[in-house]
Amino acid sequence: MEETQAMPGRGNGNIAQMTKPLSPDLEQLTQDWRAFVADCETLLKNATTLSGSGAAVARAQLSEKMAAAKIKFDAMRMTASDRATRTREATEDYVRREPIKAIAYAAIGGAILGLLMSRR
Repeated sequence: MEETQAMPGRGNGNIAQMTKPLSPDLEQLTQDWRAFVADCETLLKNATTLSGSGAAVARAQLSEKMAAAKIKFDAMRMTASDRATRTREATEDYVRREPIKAIAYAAIGGAILGLLMSRR
């Protein structure tokens, strides 16, 4: 789902062109989520016409899908947690190596934020 970003000032205004491409992990998670929701909707639609044994099979299928979704979400959560930890460590290392630059960047960011907030 790689989409190009629109050039500022070009005036084409296409929102789809302004979105950034999703990471492969996030794209896969989105596809898995949509498939899971579609499967749940199908099972719910069919549940009204199922007999006792058919309902048991549908519940088993739904339980399997939910267990698989939980495993995938837990894996994604761990991946995100690992990325956040690595980012935090890299930031701490940078601040220790370049404290003056880090303070300057924070001050500039705070000043810009202050200017934006004061205009309200």
